[in-house]
Amino acid sequence: MDKEKLDKFIHLLKIVHTMPPLTGKSDLGLIVKEPESKISSDEVLEEIKKIVAIEKISYNESISDEETIERIIEVLKENKWIFLEIKKDIKSPLLNQLRYLADHNILQLIDYKDQDLTEIKIGDSRIIIFAERDFIENKITYPYFYRLFGPTLSL
Repeated sequence: MDKEKLDKFIHLLKIVHTMPPLTGKSDLGLIVKEPESKISSDEVLEEIKKIVAIEKISYNESISDEETIERIIEVLKENKWIFLEIKKDIKSPLLNQLRYLADHNILQLIDYKDQDLTEIKIGDSRIIIFAERDFIENKITYPYFYRLFGPTLSL
């Protein structure tokens, strides 16, 4: 793995929040594992942990969108970054939240914990999506998936 590129990728995610005219905005990051790459998501995560406090969430067949969103909320409240590994097609509830985060830096939840409308700011946290190129190209049905992200790193 090219640690210099990873460092630059993390640096870009950190500074987007403070760059005018985007003050108060941050980006979602995307790490794409190329078909020829032998690196695992855990190896990438361990390298990122050397730079920032980050928690892994696996979005796969064993977890629902609602459980994933709840886990994202828990990690954001800890002011940590999120490493979200995508292993199944992103369904509407999670996709809506990711889109809203990309546009507004806020999770917006309706009827959450007996509140009509709850907004949770991303603060200094960031979300990095990790997925394999073949998976993105062949399994994710949302045609504008790549538009959700600012910095993108290919490994």
